[in-house]
Amino acid sequence: MNEMDLGAAVERLMGRVDYYLHCELDDQYDHERPDTARSLLETAIRQELQRAGAIALMSAVVQSARSERDNDLTIG
Repeated sequence: MNEMDLGAAVERLMGRVDYYLHCELDDQYDHERPDTARSLLETAIRQELQRAGAIALMSAVVQSARSERDNDLTIG
């Protein structure tokens, strides 16, 4: 997932979060600082998605290494 894909994914998700906050939790929503709350939430989501992407990448590397090792064992 590149930075553009990540940005688009976060923006789609934030649209849903904004809708939920305004429509479902209106009386609890901090009307004084909605941009701050949104920014903090967006940062947290972005970090989590990057973390998930890193985990997926490492899993793919490990799986590839195992596959190569298994191929070497069957050939050799």
